[in-house]
Amino acid sequence: MAGSVPQSANCTSEMKREGKLLLGTGLQVVLVALAYGLAAWFSLRFVYLPDRSSLLWLPAGVALGATYWLGYRVGLTGSGLGAVLIVWLLWRNWPLALLSALPVMMQAALATALLQRLCVDPRLRRPRDALLFVAVGIVTAVISPTLNGFLRVSFGIIQWEGMGLSILHRWMGDLMGHLLLGGSLLVWWHNGRMRKRDYAMLVLLSVLGGASAWLMFFIAQVRLLPAPPTVVLLPVLVAAALLYQQRGTTLVFLVVALTLVMYGGRWLSLHPLPFETFLFGWSFLLVVFMTLLIVSVYVAQARDYSQQLEQAYQQIYSILENAPSVAMQMYDEQGRILFWNKASEQLCGYKASEALGKTLSQLIWGEAEEQSYQEMLREVARTGQPAPLHEWEIHTRDGKRRVVLSSLFPVRIGDETRYICADIDITERKRLEQQLFQAEKLESIGRLAGGVAHDFNNMLTAMIGFAELAQQRLPADHPVRADLERIIQAGEKAANLVRQLLGFARRQIAQPRPVAINAIVEELLPLLQRLLGENIRLEMRLTSADTTVHIDPAQMEQIVMNLAINARDAMASRGGGKLIIETQRLMPTSEQMQQEPEIQPVEHVCLVIRDSGEGIPPEVLPHIFEPFFSTKGLGNTGMGLATVYGIVKQNRGYIWVETRYGVPDSGTTFFVCLPAVFLSNGSEG
Repeated sequence: MAGSVPQSANCTSEMKREGKLLLGTGLQVVLVALAYGLAAWFSLRFVYLPDRSSLLWLPAGVALGATYWLGYRVGLTGSGLGAVLIVWLLWRNWPLALLSALPVMMQAALATALLQRLCVDPRLRRPRDALLFVAVGIVTAVISPTLNGFLRVSFGIIQWEGMGLSILHRWMGDLMGHLLLGGSLLVWWHNGRMRKRDYAMLVLLSVLGGASAWLMFFIAQVRLLPAPPTVVLLPVLVAAALLYQQRGTTLVFLVVALTLVMYGGRWLSLHPLPFETFLFGWSFLLVVFMTLLIVSVYVAQARDYSQQLEQAYQQIYSILENAPSVAMQMYDEQGRILFWNKASEQLCGYKASEALGKTLSQLIWGEAEEQSYQEMLREVARTGQPAPLHEWEIHTRDGKRRVVLSSLFPVRIGDETRYICADIDITERKRLEQQLFQAEKLESIGRLAGGVAHDFNNMLTAMIGFAELAQQRLPADHPVRADLERIIQAGEKAANLVRQLLGFARRQIAQPRPVAINAIVEELLPLLQRLLGENIRLEMRLTSADTTVHIDPAQMEQIVMNLAINARDAMASRGGGKLIIETQRLMPTSEQMQQEPEIQPVEHVCLVIRDSGEGIPPEVLPHIFEPFFSTKGLGNTGMGLATVYGIVKQNRGYIWVETRYGVPDSGTTFFVCLPAVFLSNGSEG
């Protein structure tokens, strides 16, 4: 029993839904019937035959539109009810009214079925759709006039002799209703969204169309012409077709038709016209409607194609304009810039408004590069093929040097050839390549130096040892002892050089332990002051944070002394300067860890030594850590910075240099960073 409650509730809910659906369907049927009756009331104002035939039977369009969009059940039922109501009001004959509804329903059903079967787009987008729509109207508009003609003969409303004329009039009226009102309903249904300006313009055209129809009768009334001149309607109808295509054609034609119905019946009661005049006017409107409908289809297609081209252009433009990492430009045959996207702005520093119309020699490079670029343009123009990938060095607006990988290819735009250039900034890649090459070179030199130094050290040990033995065997006043002393001193210098080579090669024998860099620097302070001399002012900026690292104290002293000596020599040509020794704790950046995978992602203690010299020239900078490389002339081994580099790498640290050559007082700054050590007892070695 308990299980029957949900089932009963479901049945009740289902009945409510069906009731709402039935009510909605019934309301739609009533509305269609009322629309049919209203359209018939308008059309009956333009009748002049005894059987109430009209050359514009708008209810045929109501039946078609309602059946097509609302379905056969609603459209045919509503149209049938409307037909019954109109016929009964005219003839007060229920059998005739009921029988007259059947041809109306048959005609609407067949027209709708043919349109759907033939896959006619209701918006009449293609010429095929417009032609089939007219053809279906011509064929199906025969059904209701013919069958209802026989019914009127059978009920004695007309005679057999007048049936042919009645059928012709009714066919003409149904066809015009099918085309004008039926076409409007098909085209406008679900297609009424427009801009407010377009709505206003269509209202204006509709008013002008109605005014033109009134003017047509006015001209005939004042006897300017023997009949209403339908040519007066052409300007407004043509404008509607050109401006708003199918929607404008069907709407304005419908308004003109309604105006003709309103004024035509009144005018004909005072000025009867022969049938030939009616036939000419009707034919004129039919031909003009069909012509303008076809024209509007082609205009709509041209507009759609134009919009699609514009949309495609905008999409391509948006893609090129917003390409995140590819600088895109377009050039003419003389190399003048026609397009300059955002990536080009970011790469070169010039806004598009500043670059357009100029050549690259006015922006990012000199005449030599411009000449090479022009030669490449001419070659691409001659062959019609893309240029090979090329690396260019450019100078940005702020003076920075960038390297770009460039691709140049031609495109045809109309009758002209344009040249598209796609640039990728490879400055960072080139820097990394250079850095990798430098690291590999230093690694190779280190292996070679380490091997040579090891063997050479063995030979030096033997040379110095035998020289010392020989010296001991000679009397104190023997003249050869002085020569042996010079041999021993030279050997010791060579041994010191070997030790430096071993340090660069990371083969130096070391005894690393926790050492505070601050303590090492403070111990060396008196020695540094004597070493630097009076012309160089020494400034200490030691951090208060823990600066403990894991390194051999002698190696740490060697780093400080070598960098200080290097800074002193850099300031010698200026007669002195200022040397800043600084310590700090910091985390390596993601960029640094990416550039040097050996860097540990831990906090580092950095020794920073900054001088106020002239800086390092760009051509010298890549070689400063190479052994035996020196710009200080004879008497310098060129091992100072090489030894520092080797010690830092041996202790799992990293070193980099910042310099601004030629900028007064900018000098050079060396950063030596070693992994920090955290002591549990808080003591420092």
